[in-house]
Amino acid sequence: MAAQERSRLGVCPSCSEEILSRHILIQYETQSGEEEAWTECPGCRKVVHPQ
Repeated sequence: MAAQERSRLGVCPSCSEEILSRHILIQYETQSGEEEAWTECPGCRKVVHPQ
């Protein structure tokens, strides 16, 4: 369970489904140096930015 907690990115802004790192479609670094990702929600299947 601890490994799963570490891979948690947030929740879907559309349906509140939990988003894990395995759902990443695109990962990138912002100009400020932060890592961000677009993912596919396993619940609603939308491409989202986890919150």
